Amino acid sequence: MVSKPKKAGRGSARKKNRGGRPPVADEDKRNTLVRVLVTATELEELKMAAAYASTTMSTWVRGVALERARVLIAEKEAARERREQ
Repeated sequence: MVSKPKKAGRGSARKKNRGGRPPVADEDKRNTLVRVLVTATELEELKMAAAYASTTMSTWVRGVALERARVLIAEKEAARERREQ
């Protein structure tokens, strides 16, 4: 009887590429939760806006909030620099 060659086991030196999403660097991992209370009507509006944008509500809210925050920060810093001149 001819024996079959053994397949690579868990402890083998060869690692099989399982595909999937590549690992995210530690500084890029989202690991802090921000909770926001909204009414049922506001929740439906957020869901609808996210659906129209073809994205998740979390991604849509994060994007809109960060975009507005960055604009506000830039405006306030520019105003402060003008006052200091």
